[in-house]
Amino acid sequence: MKFAHMADCHLGGWSDPILREINSDCFEKALQVCIDEKVDFVLISGDLFDTSRPAIDVMERAVSIIKDVRDAGIRVYVIEGSHDFSPTGKTMLRVLEKTGLFRRVSRGKETDDGKLQLTFTSDEETGTKITGLIGRMGALETSLYKSLDRASLKGEDGFKIFMFHTALSELKPEEYEHAESMPISLLPKGFDYYAGGHIHQNSEHKWKGYGPIVFPGPTMPANFRELEQLSTGGLYINTVQSGTVSTEWKSLDIYEVTKIHVDAQDKTPTSVESEIEQHVDTDLKDKIVLLRVEGTLKSGKPKDIDFRRLTSLMKEKGAKTVKRNIGKLTSSEYREIKVTVSSREELEDKLIQEHAGQLKMKGISTKKEIQLTKELISTLVEGKSPDEKKKDYQTRLKSDVLTILGIKDKWEAFE
Repeated sequence: MKFAHMADCHLGGWSDPILREINSDCFEKALQVCIDEKVDFVLISGDLFDTSRPAIDVMERAVSIIKDVRDAGIRVYVIEGSHDFSPTGKTMLRVLEKTGLFRRVSRGKETDDGKLQLTFTSDEETGTKITGLIGRMGALETSLYKSLDRASLKGEDGFKIFMFHTALSELKPEEYEHAESMPISLLPKGFDYYAGGHIHQNSEHKWKGYGPIVFPGPTMPANFRELEQLSTGGLYINTVQSGTVSTEWKSLDIYEVTKIHVDAQDKTPTSVESEIEQHVDTDLKDKIVLLRVEGTLKSGKPKDIDFRRLTSLMKEKGAKTVKRNIGKLTSSEYREIKVTVSSREELEDKLIQEHAGQLKMKGISTKKEIQLTKELISTLVEGKSPDEKKKDYQTRLKSDVLTILGIKDKWEAFE
């Protein structure tokens, strides 16, 4: 049999409308590869969407793309990731599952002795048995792994796949050094393939007692740094013969990236502008241009560099879009402040850990306070959907917050 494995599509994640559209194009290309390769089924290991409540236009495009795959007779299996998971359970993935587009495989029940017993989903054509666990903000899913009924998982016969969305401590890339993670030992043993997500870099690993542990990376890089480092995203096409899995990573190179890096150390704003202008004469037609300027100016301030004019020049030369990063561009008049984090989520985790315990809430442990804080951030960061009325948003937000705090019933009784 043959199956595809992708993750971290983050549909709707880019604020730039051009990059948002390219992101959807990459997802469409990924599923077209699945059709061309005639795979039996597709695994999406979390973060199909960038939020649990995606915009209507983003969701409409995704539904159309997935429908083409389903019409080709290919089954799709998903789990929620740290972005499209909702602490209140109100995720669009639940709604879309009702339409028959895909099946969510992270299901289970609590046993009498307090263990979490996962349920397997069997692929009707191949007999493959699939299960897994959701990803949550700040690696809060770790508690679910600790409570797993491992005996029932190990005792299940047949070809088995475990889907997960979390970083593994022993396998983290260097740039994820400070990211929340869990040890490999928490993954249940005895599966033939471990379909990972959350790490935005493709990799394959062998570990004693486990089948291949595979991270496909994103279908398209999700931010400036990733576009610089990865350029493109991709997915895995896996072939199984006699129980052995052969993996092949497929790049989704449907666009080109041009990187412009300028060292502004001990230079004036005028000389920096001139240096950037020299790159405008290169071939920029239909390119995504990444402009990174860093260093400490000899005189003047970063705002003295006319980036708006430079961007216009690049677009006149045919650049599809221009993104700039001047986070490390400073003036000699100011002291540079360094924050060593690789993502917004990592920064949030550091700040939460630093300030945990200061509120001294009665009956709430520091550990519980950290969990509540992360779940509240996960809900509040979604914001108002473009097609949602202000009153409906306020009502939903209030309901979700009260649910997370566990006081919804008491609040409604008080009202």
